[in-house]
Amino acid sequence: MEEQIKKIYEKQKNGRIRMIRNVLLIYAALICVVSIFKGNPFPHQETVLFFDVKQPGWVTTDPWLLWICVVVDLIAGIFILIRDILRDFSKIDRILSQQCDAEKYSEMLEELIKYGKSLDYHGFQKSVMLIAESKYVVALIINGQLQKAEEYIKNEWEGKREGRSWQQVMTNLELSKKYQEKDAAGYSATLEKAGKVFQKNPLFMAKNLMLKGEDEAAVRLLENDTEKLPYYEVTRRFLLGVCYYRIGKEEQGKECMEYVIGHGNTLKCKEEAEKYVTV
Repeated sequence: MEEQIKKIYEKQKNGRIRMIRNVLLIYAALICVVSIFKGNPFPHQETVLFFDVKQPGWVTTDPWLLWICVVVDLIAGIFILIRDILRDFSKIDRILSQQCDAEKYSEMLEELIKYGKSLDYHGFQKSVMLIAESKYVVALIINGQLQKAEEYIKNEWEGKREGRSWQQVMTNLELSKKYQEKDAAGYSATLEKAGKVFQKNPLFMAKNLMLKGEDEAAVRLLENDTEKLPYYEVTRRFLLGVCYYRIGKEEQGKECMEYVIGHGNTLKCKEEAEKYVTV
């Protein structure tokens, strides 16, 4: 684990140099592509009917093309940078999404943050740490450690407060607290202000219905939902199982809980599922 963490930060140590290199290469490539259609970009001499004629080049005649190349170049350069960082995190995310190992996922991110905070940041190393901390808070929430998540946000958060990442983790935390407290009105109000990322998520919507006592509506929503990643499927089955038990369909509920027990690994909902089956 330690070696993997060091490798992620080391890779971004020269991130600015790599970004400048990528930007220059992309810019040169864009100029070449435009030149295929528009000809020589710079002022030059051409022979027309035995006469030497000075041509201005498309950089002079169509400068707007140059600016388009600049904009496209910068977007592409930033995209490549973000893609590289997120690609490293996707390997870590698989611990949760594929293996459903919430404990190892949380531990990995915690070590990633500790190591990051010990560095004198170079390149885009701080960007790695900032992405890690938002994922770490979510990991704590998934593990049911709401107080620890709240304390981290209040006392240790290094990212921009009121920024997009901060708002999302705060919303996630608030929804989890309201659900734990069985505060139907509070959960519904938070979800209404949360934005489309949360409102379009059937798992959050199902919890909203469940808190309102609309279990049959939640069942219909969850039955029609399809989740490709194991973590979300386990979560869906657990919520569906709870709803089945509530509406008296214990056999279907038991099947859902057995699935959660078999695939939940270290997820907190696995412990809850075991309580249903052993009752």
